[in-house]
Amino acid sequence: MSVTEEVDSAADLPNWANLSAKALESIQSVSIPNDIEIPALPQAVTEFSQRAADPNVELRELAAIVETSAGLTVELLKFVNTARLRATSPIGDVSTAIARVGINEASSYLIATGVKAANNALGSKLIHQGHAWSESLQKALFAQAAARTLKLDASLAFMGGLLQDFMLPALTNRFDNEYVSFLENDAKDGRDITEWEQETFGWNHASTGAFIAGQWGLPDDLVCAIYYHHSLHESLSRPEVEMFKLFPITLSGLLPDQLRQCSRGITELIKVDGKCSAFSLDALCATVDEEQMDLADGFNIPNQLTSIVQEVRKATQAC
Repeated sequence: MSVTEEVDSAADLPNWANLSAKALESIQSVSIPNDIEIPALPQAVTEFSQRAADPNVELRELAAIVETSAGLTVELLKFVNTARLRATSPIGDVSTAIARVGINEASSYLIATGVKAANNALGSKLIHQGHAWSESLQKALFAQAAARTLKLDASLAFMGGLLQDFMLPALTNRFDNEYVSFLENDAKDGRDITEWEQETFGWNHASTGAFIAGQWGLPDDLVCAIYYHHSLHESLSRPEVEMFKLFPITLSGLLPDQLRQCSRGITELIKVDGKCSAFSLDALCATVDEEQMDLADGFNIPNQLTSIVQEVRKATQAC
């Protein structure tokens, strides 16, 4: 095949819109209970997202929307002033903060912050919300670090890692008995949560999350990131160019969390590390641990990935 033919072939592959449409189409006929209490995004987040879609919008108008919420203002400034993003001097106003990261990334981060606030307001019977946010942040940083190493979209990776599990608090509230049974039985037997959810309900938290993200009008690439975040094999084997761009997010989906979604996730990561010379798992973990400490909210700091990986390696070698 010539270079021209390869380019033409790649052009024929589905784009994000088509990939998202196919993903959402697959769950249109699935019966998702109407009594699930869906997190509601704050009005300021919704308004910012809508205005940010206008290419002619001015920064001062977007800043004014953020400034109607003290919580969003604090979160955005804290995010922009982390060591990862900080300029030579601290940024203290919202307009400059938005200009520093760009409108798209600011919009994505505010959506993530809004989801966090909505889930905190919703509460959870099974999930410790502070720990859940730290786990999501850890997955976001891991996906971002992997994407940078592989020269993929780091912004998409970060948001995909951050939002991949946003529906779990609502789902575990509605089906608390079922998820307790999963933790006490299936998880201990090494079963992955999405497989169990699909068999038990006919849907899983990835597909329902993508469905709600689509209803919120989130970008197609982010809808796909949520839908496929537990699809490691597909991200490597499917021919669509977009699917490989989700590879860092599917890697982050293997990280441990309080619901034990992937009981052998770290073991799988170690296997991938052994087969893929494009990145180093130890280097990724060290980067994430450092950035996690910089962004940590008080005491809500998950176990360091470096230690977890080392423990699993020792246990594997001992067997």
